[in-house]
Amino acid sequence: MTGIRAGGQDWLETWRQMYDAERAQGERATDPNFARYADTWAGRARQYAAASRRQPQPDAFMRALAPRLRPDDRVIDVGAGTGRYLPYLAAQVAEVIAVEPSPAMRAELERTLSEAGTTNVRIIPESWPLDPPLAADVVISAHVVYGVREVGPFLTAMDAAAGRLCALYLGLKHPSSVLAPFWERVHGEPRLPLPGALEALAACHQLGLPARLDLVPAPTSFVFADPDQALEELRTRLRITPDPARDAALRAAIADLLAPTPDGGLAPREQQRYAGVVWWEPETSAPAPPT
Repeated sequence: MTGIRAGGQDWLETWRQMYDAERAQGERATDPNFARYADTWAGRARQYAAASRRQPQPDAFMRALAPRLRPDDRVIDVGAGTGRYLPYLAAQVAEVIAVEPSPAMRAELERTLSEAGTTNVRIIPESWPLDPPLAADVVISAHVVYGVREVGPFLTAMDAAAGRLCALYLGLKHPSSVLAPFWERVHGEPRLPLPGALEALAACHQLGLPARLDLVPAPTSFVFADPDQALEELRTRLRITPDPARDAALRAAIADLLAPTPDGGLAPREQQRYAGVVWWEPETSAPAPPT
C-alpha cells in the first residue's frame, strides 16, 4: 500500500522543505571568502577518515546487520565514504559493491582497503541511483540521505536493487546537531535541522516500503584532539573564515560546550543517545541475479 501520510503529512515534501531550509540558512551564513570545492569532501575527507578509523568495528550498525548476512551475499554500500564498513563487511560476504561519487572520499576508501588487505570490494565512482542499475542481495546506506533532496528515488532504487534486505543507518537527528549550540552562538539563530531516521521511516511508508525502525546506541560524535583542532573543524561546520574576535568567541564556546573524553580528546557535552536502523524487505524478495 502506498501513500501513507501519518497525520496527513506529505513526508516527501516535508523532506524537501527541511533540506531546502537548512541549505538556504547555510548559504546565508557563509562567509564570502569561505572555501568552496566542486567535490564537497575535498579538504575534509582525510579528517573524516581519521575520525572513522578511531571508531572500532563492528559498531552498533554492523552488529545489528551481521546476523542477517550470508556468506554468499553480494552487498551494495551506497555512499561508502572512506570505507569504514568495507573491511568488516567484506569479511562476512562474497562481494561488496562500494558506491561513492566523491573523488576525495574514494581516495581514502582505497587507502582503507589497501591497509586492510581487502580484495573482494568493487568500487563504483557514481552517484545513486545507478544507471544502469545493479542488483545485490542486501543494500545498505549509512549517514547519507540527510544530504539527498529527492529521497524518494533514492529509497525506491535501494528497494529495486535489493533481493532480500535494505537498511538505512541514521541519527534520529543529523550527527552534527550536537554542534548546533556553536551555530547559535556565532550566527545568532538556531540551526535548522535536516531530516533523520524518523523522517526516513515515514518517507519509506509513504512510498509503500514496509520499513521498521530499530534503535541502537549512538557513538560519540565529533571527538576533537584539542581546542585548536576543534576551532578548525568548527570554522568549517559554521562556514566561516578566521577572524580574531570571532575565533576568541569560538574558543570561549569550546571551553563551555566541549568536555574531556577518556582518551584525552574533547567532545560535545550533549550527545545523541540513540541512532536508528530503518529496515525493510523488498516485497519482490528473490536472490539477486548475476551482474
